[in-house]
Amino acid sequence: MEESKHTQEDKQTAKSWLDYLQQESWQLELLISGFVIFLLIGGWQPLSELEYEAMLLANTSNSFRTVIFVYYVLRTAYFSLLMCLLIHVVLRGLWIAAVGLRSVSGEIDYEALNFKTRFTQRLKRRIGSFDEYINRLERFCSVAFTIAFLILFCFLSLVSWSLVAIVLQRGFLLIVGGEWQGTGILGGAGTMSLVVILFSFIYFIDFISLGWLKKLRWVNRPYYYLYIFMGWVTLARFYRPLYYNLIDHRFGRYLALLLPFVIVLILAGASIEQVKYAYFPVMTGDGKVWQDANNYDDEEGNDFNRIWRTSLKSRYASPSGWIEAFVPYIPVNDDPRLLLIDPTLDVSQYTGTKLNGAFTIGQRSNPDADYERILNAFRKKTRLYINDSLYHHVTPLFHFHNQRKQPGTSYMIPVHDLPPGRHELLIKTRIISGDTLRWSDGRTIYFYK
Repeated sequence: MEESKHTQEDKQTAKSWLDYLQQESWQLELLISGFVIFLLIGGWQPLSELEYEAMLLANTSNSFRTVIFVYYVLRTAYFSLLMCLLIHVVLRGLWIAAVGLRSVSGEIDYEALNFKTRFTQRLKRRIGSFDEYINRLERFCSVAFTIAFLILFCFLSLVSWSLVAIVLQRGFLLIVGGEWQGTGILGGAGTMSLVVILFSFIYFIDFISLGWLKKLRWVNRPYYYLYIFMGWVTLARFYRPLYYNLIDHRFGRYLALLLPFVIVLILAGASIEQVKYAYFPVMTGDGKVWQDANNYDDEEGNDFNRIWRTSLKSRYASPSGWIEAFVPYIPVNDDPRLLLIDPTLDVSQYTGTKLNGAFTIGQRSNPDADYERILNAFRKKTRLYINDSLYHHVTPLFHFHNQRKQPGTSYMIPVHDLPPGRHELLIKTRIISGDTLRWSDGRTIYFYK
């Protein structure tokens, strides 16, 4: 009996404490929102730069293509959280302004406004009392703050689900045998891909419909087990209390139904681009009418656009009469080409996850690799033309480009005999067509002597 009394007292104390926090929560909301906004704005540039690192990793193997999807989902979550918190700060600022105004002028005196009856009645009906307006703002602010983090955890759930989906599909292929047919989240494993798509779609329908499937008698039992499984897969335990507390009343359900549209509007707003130059050409792939700064290492450019392309150290030949060209090594594309050029080629490094530090596990380098033979295969993969003349006598060397953080081959091309003026460097690479190799049309880079 005494223990029950203490339990009730503890519950009452906890309730009183939570009621107090609820009344003063606006201070915590503003503090957290301001601090998080400051961190998010400061971290946006480093996060954007990670796109290049993610793309470099994805280009080493198809196994890492998921990294790109995870990166873009997390960046979308990052941007959505920032936008929602900015909206929350604006609303909370409006609420503080309304509270401050109430302390000065009290309620709205519609009679003192001396409007015509039609306008006065409409204002009373649509606005009501000033206290009701402040209460509505309070609800909007608190819900906006909650939705900001609910959106964040929804995106984290998407990442978690995607990784589990890939593990399931890969595991299915290991058991039944077969080859991975694609790099998508839901592609490449045949039957298992269809199962993952179906179960995920069912769970998604229940989520956006605010639990509609949980109310149907004929799907209640089978969906119960899927609900439990997807709850673990999507880390739902972190956001389900927020979700269900939001949708258990009319106002929250209305906002939850609008949530997908809010996310779409945020993304659409971030995607708006104004096209300003009617006759200025869009960048062309062959480079014949476009002098792109990304073709030159000594010019400011977008490293993301340089990942796949050959670049020159400068648009000007050196005073001694040389130009330096760097051809990147993209394993996901180049490895199949190198094997078609020389099917017996041995690898230089054993790729995969290794330990090298406090623990050393896994062999990295191949002592039997023939570097001259590998370099020769790289040379046969690329052709360089200057003003339509093939420079077949130029031998490349392996080179790691520190600025681009990429391995590849470096060509030192002599241009002593060229006259002063503008010249064209045409780069052709071998591409796979069926089971054979053919030469691409190539890309043009201009340089000056």
